[in-house]
Amino acid sequence: MIKSLLLTLILLELTFPDLVQAQSALKDSLVFKSHLTTEFRIDVGNVLPTNAFIRAQNTDPDGNANYTSYSLRLAKQTSGDQLWQQIYLYPSFGLGIYSAFFGNTKKLGNPIALYGFFNAPFMRHDRWSLNYELGLGLTFNWNSYNPVGNPNNIAISADKTVYIDAGVSLKYLLSKRLAFSIGYGFTHFSNGALKMPNKGLNTEATKISLSYTLDKCQAHFYTQPKPIFTGFYEWIISGYGGARNVLYQGTGVNQAISMKGVNYAVYGISNTINRQISYKSKIGLGMTIEFNGSQNSQIAVEGGSLDATDLPFNRHLALSFYPSYELVIDKLSVLVQPGIYLYRIKSANMTPMFYQRIGIKYHFLKDTFIGINLRAYNFYESDFIEWTVGHRICW
Repeated sequence: MIKSLLLTLILLELTFPDLVQAQSALKDSLVFKSHLTTEFRIDVGNVLPTNAFIRAQNTDPDGNANYTSYSLRLAKQTSGDQLWQQIYLYPSFGLGIYSAFFGNTKKLGNPIALYGFFNAPFMRHDRWSLNYELGLGLTFNWNSYNPVGNPNNIAISADKTVYIDAGVSLKYLLSKRLAFSIGYGFTHFSNGALKMPNKGLNTEATKISLSYTLDKCQAHFYTQPKPIFTGFYEWIISGYGGARNVLYQGTGVNQAISMKGVNYAVYGISNTINRQISYKSKIGLGMTIEFNGSQNSQIAVEGGSLDATDLPFNRHLALSFYPSYELVIDKLSVLVQPGIYLYRIKSANMTPMFYQRIGIKYHFLKDTFIGINLRAYNFYESDFIEWTVGHRICW
């Protein structure tokens, strides 16, 4: 799921980095009727069979292979008063509330999400636009894993998860204030291995929406001279921290303690060299050295409680290499970094050699940023969450 989504996004952005130049000369008569828009969206689709629990449900006539969700959203339409808005062909962004219904609600529940989103056109023509969208938020109200009441749900083990949504759509203006769109996309739910088991949940769906502007006032899409882009290099040094949960599989403690497991610290330092090749895109290479306490972990039982066994520091170390891509949206960036481990001490519970990192970062100062990344493997299973802070040097 993540692989298909990321490849589509990167290829489109790299293929059409200067598409705005062909359309930035939008006539002053092209107008949007409001800066605020309400939208109702329905998603109809399927749960992807990415783990044993979902695969079993998909073969059950009463299972949860199908799913439907509803979203109510409020969006702000940009008008081009800042250059980045013009570069992105006048995108919109906003907040939404989401509710999902699965075929088997007893095992998954009816999750509700609060999320932010960014929607921008690949191209515009008259009343039509071809758009892509990214969304990120928090989901709650799951019927999560319980060793007694819901022992088979290895997909969702916490009552709160991350909500990640992305897709493409075709939009048509039906009237001055009413618009219809239809598209296709993916949604991913995971707690980032803060609580195991955590196989995650992935859906694909057709997305249909109807939007209505709230203000009768006409707002022009303003254009301004765009300076010739000059590429530059940047050296990024960043540090991150997080945690990973490991369950205890032995005996000597009650089931509640066994399923609570042990939380291990994960932290590391990354160095990345990027080249910004357009107003929108950066590409680069990087390396990460990290300490992962869950790697080669051993759990002992002492006095009816779980205790992490101390091991030599180097048994938890890992070194990895990754290419990097960033989609730059003003002070915000969406990053994609597929990586490969160059060094790890082998263990029974080690994750695959290849991993994927996807995240966002925000420059609260010109050269200093904070961010959050999701580390995954197999393109759909979460490994851990990275809370990041970093600094760059440009030349």
